[in-house]
Amino acid sequence: MADHQIPFFGVAREFAAHRQEMMARIEAVLSSGQVLQGKEIPSLESRMAKLAGRKYAVAVNSATDALFFALLASGIQPGDEVLVPDFTFIASASCVSRLGAVPVFVDVDNTYNLDLKQAVAQLTPQTKAMVYVHLYGQMGDPETVEGFAQEHGLVLIEDAAQAISGSYGGRPAGSLGQASCFSFDPTKPVSAPGSAGMLLTDDLGIATHVQWLRYHGRAQDRRFVTLGYNSQMPSLTAAVLDLKLDHAAAWLARRREIAHFYIDRLSGLDLVTPGEQPNAVHVYHKFVIRSSERDALRSHLAEHNVQVQVHYPLPLHRQPCFSNLPHDDTLYPTSLAFSGTVLSLPIHPFLSDAEVETVVDAIRQFYDR
Repeated sequence: MADHQIPFFGVAREFAAHRQEMMARIEAVLSSGQVLQGKEIPSLESRMAKLAGRKYAVAVNSATDALFFALLASGIQPGDEVLVPDFTFIASASCVSRLGAVPVFVDVDNTYNLDLKQAVAQLTPQTKAMVYVHLYGQMGDPETVEGFAQEHGLVLIEDAAQAISGSYGGRPAGSLGQASCFSFDPTKPVSAPGSAGMLLTDDLGIATHVQWLRYHGRAQDRRFVTLGYNSQMPSLTAAVLDLKLDHAAAWLARRREIAHFYIDRLSGLDLVTPGEQPNAVHVYHKFVIRSSERDALRSHLAEHNVQVQVHYPLPLHRQPCFSNLPHDDTLYPTSLAFSGTVLSLPIHPFLSDAEVETVVDAIRQFYDR
């Protein structure tokens, strides 16, 4: 048994490791007096656009806002139907409902991403868009996903909230469709000191529209040309994120090292470890195993001071907030099976080798009982 808690998140350890350089960035912003709309915002936007191979990036307060703005700026109207994976975080679908459009849930495949074969049966004349999520940090095949959207005339919004630094066939996350969205909330591999998101696009019209939307509908000439929102990213947040991007490659390498250790050491047990597509660089935002004894294993790990979580305990079609929508369980066998068996293990760059060994030993002890 571990003699201390093995933490699921690494935010506190990350700060301890980079306190001096982080506080220097924070002090510089506070000393400048421009804590909103400072130079740090366009600097971060430019860097993110370059990393994703996009022409434009727009910093906002959250990935949830970025998704909502992406749909709104792409012309999605109330009543339009939008395909969304049934097994994902709530924000992938709530942004659709927030617009007055209708989320149409689609079962997922064994990669945890939206099953395009199942999606065909869900298409109607009202289907106008698709939110494609790279769940847990592994991208879907860009060529296949974009080809599906083009074939069916759909606006493609890439929910890359969990996939920053990921790629598929050399194509970076954040480069698909009309617009892409990243999250920097504290659970993400590159995390803000609070909430933050980024929208990326190659469409100047979408970028300009979202720039208006994030600050009350104000254009560059300071006229308020549309009704907007207050979704600004603070300058301090952008400064911290810019610093963390300097470390992102090293952090990703460590996450992948831990993931591959887990996969190797947990082989042969009665559980399913993540698969990695041959052409993909999996970010392992979450390291998710599946076990038919999930709840007992979860309790066992807690007794051994290993923090774990469940992502996600309910598929979206069963969430109470979507009770007004069709929720035929027979359409979602995979997402239902996953919701009852998934368990997320600790994975972040600030776990020690000994802690990772302890997690594995505790799991093996459970199955050897």
